[in-house]
Amino acid sequence: RKKIKSVFARHGIPKEIVSDHVPFASYEMKSFANPWEIKLTYSSPGFPSSNGMAERPIKTVKHALKKAIQTGTGLHLVLLSLRNTPVTGLNLSPAQMLMERVLRSTLPCTSHVLKQSTLRNILDKVREMQTKQKLHFDQHARPLPVDTVNMQTQCSWKPAVIVHQREEPRSYTVRTSGDTLRRNRRHLRKIHPSLFKDIESFSENMDNTAFYHTRSGRGVRRPARYRD
Repeated sequence: RKKIKSVFARHGIPKEIVSDHVPFASYEMKSFANPWEIKLTYSSPGFPSSNGMAERPIKTVKHALKKAIQTGTGLHLVLLSLRNTPVTGLNLSPAQMLMERVLRSTLPCTSHVLKQSTLRNILDKVREMQTKQKLHFDQHARPLPVDTVNMQTQCSWKPAVIVHQREEPRSYTVRTSGDTLRRNRRHLRKIHPSLFKDIESFSENMDNTAFYHTRSGRGVRRPARYRD
C-alpha cells in the first residue's frame, strides 16, 4: 500500500487500474481501491497477451537490466536511458510525454533540448496508433455468436456454455462441469449446438469424462486406462 500511495502522491489517483489477477484481485487490494474510487480491471486468465501493455515494458526492462549487469553499467543509468528512448510510432519518449522535456543524461546534448516545451496532440497520436493496431488485429478476429463452444484446457478442448459476454474486450463468462469461469475469446471455439439438446444434457456430457468432443466436433471416447 505504501508503494502505491507514493505513486499516487506524485502522479495523482487513477480512475482505473488494468492488471493481471495476482495480487491485484486480492481482498486487500479491493478494500484499498474502494475508498479511493478506483476501478479494478483484470486481464483474461491464462492469456498474458491481454495484459500486453504491462508485459511488454516488463520484458524490455528485464532485458535492459540483464545487459547492465553483463556490461557493469549502473542500473539507474539504464532506467534513465529507457525513459529517454522514443516510443515506437510516437517519436516521443516517456519522459517527454510525462514532463514535456528530455532528461539530461551522459549523452551530449544542447541546452535547448533540455528546455520544457508544450507538446500537443499526444493523445491523438496514441489513438491513431491504437486504431491501426486494432485494424490489423481485427483482420483475423471473429465474433462468437453461439452459446455452445469448445473451451481450451491444459489437456484438451472440452465443451462449455457461454453464460454472458463480459464488459472487458473479447472476454466471456462460461460454465463447464459445474464451474463458472472467465475465458478469453482465444480459448473458445465454435461448436455446432445440435450436439447438445439442452443445458441439462450438456452438463451430463461434461460430467462424463470418458466421452468428449474435439475442436472440430468429432466425438472421442477416452481409453479405459486413462479414465482414472
